[in-house]
This record gives sequence, structure tokens and C-alpha cells, in this order.
Amino acid sequence: MSRVLKRTAAVVALALPVAVQAAAGDWELGLGLMSVNADMDSPVLGVDASDRVTPVINASYFLTRQIALNTAAGIARHRFSLGGATLGRASMAPLNLVAQWHFLPEGRFRPYVGVGVHHTLFFDQEGPVFDQLARFKSDTGLVLQAGVSWSVSERYFINLDYKKFYLETDVRFSGAPARVERIGLDPDVFSLAFGMRF
Repeated sequence: MSRVLKRTAAVVALALPVAVQAAAGDWELGLGLMSVNADMDSPVLGVDASDRVTPVINASYFLTRQIALNTAAGIARHRFSLGGATLGRASMAPLNLVAQWHFLPEGRFRPYVGVGVHHTLFFDQEGPVFDQLARFKSDTGLVLQAGVSWSVSERYFINLDYKKFYLETDVRFSGAPARVERIGLDPDVFSLAFGMRF
């Protein structure tokens, strides 16, 4: 019995430094990379958009041990094409706020899910066809989220995150009242970040 107790105590001692309890008022900040993969819906023209890997900063504020508010900041610039020919490029800044539910706030591995809203801005629109188009309008829509944080110490963690944005905008020629089509980008955003808790 004493042998079993010793082994149990050893496991607990190893786990304690990384068994971190998220508390109300805690902040988590992370810096990493995100892959923005457009899930295009262009029913009229069949336009496609390139994937993009770009830096990202994310932040979470814990209202309780299990409920947090999360946001992330990053800019993605995509190339839009039709049949392999470049139509133009445009940058997107998806401002977002997500309410998260953390299942195991005291564990080393802390999975979570979230739901929220985004307001995405389009800018720096240019290219052989895009120069003839009206500026893409910003859009507000739904964001779904799932991810996990792995505590490597009491203060530091690694975060793997997935967000699904529901995003649409109109395509119009400059000065034309009617739109050519309404495209859905609906990007899948995967991110890997190293973070700090304080």
C-alpha cells in the first residue's frame, strides 16, 4: 500500500505545477500564427480565394473560472482568381468577440467552445478587375469556436484554436446600382499561439 501511495504522491507532485485554475479576473494573451482558409461560395462567377498564413494576437478575459470573453487581431490578404487568372487582391480585418465555455479550467489540457460575432472590414482592394469594382462592404456575422490550451507551466501555455466565420459581401462594378453577385467567404481560421497568463 505504501508503494502505491508513494507513486500517487509522485504523480500529484508532477501535476501540480501545470494544474492551473483559471479564476475570475485572469487575462490570457497569446502570440502566434493563423491560417485563414476561405470557404468560397460564388454561385454566379465561380471566384476562388487563396489561403493565407499571417501573425495573430489573441486575448481572453475570464469572467468566472469557466466563462471567458475572447478576441483576436490579425489581418489576412487574399488573392481572388477565376479560372487561374488573378482578379485582384483585398485585405480583411475580422474584428471579433466570442464568449467561451472552458470545460476543465483546473486541468493541464483545457478544452473550450465558443460562440460570438464578428465585424469584418475590407481594405487595400486592387487588381486588374478589382480596380473596376466598388469597394467591398464590411459585414457582421456569426463566429463559432473550438480549441484547447495546454499549460506548460503555471504561467505559460500553448493554444490551438479553430474559428468558423460566416462572412458575405456584395460584388458591384463602380457606379452600377445592381450587384454582380453576393459572395460568401466563410473562412476557416486555424491558429497556434504561445501565451502567458496574468
